[in-house]
Amino acid sequence: MDMGDPKGNMLYVDLPASQVRRRLKGFGHGVRKVQSAGKGRAVVIHTATGQHLDELKAVLGEVKVGASEEELD
Repeated sequence: MDMGDPKGNMLYVDLPASQVRRRLKGFGHGVRKVQSAGKGRAVVIHTATGQHLDELKAVLGEVKVGASEEELD
């Protein structure tokens, strides 16, 4: 039985997936999955809203973050 992809919103990050996973280790706050989105980019699938979303972006720090790949370019 195939479980499919986790439900949630996507947050594109201008960092490799391995570094994003390291920064978010033990963070929680609705983070479902971190996937690669090409060379040097990752997508965080999450259900965070409001303050939790702000905290998620703060953990990623000075890195470019966007709701779509176009926002990073």
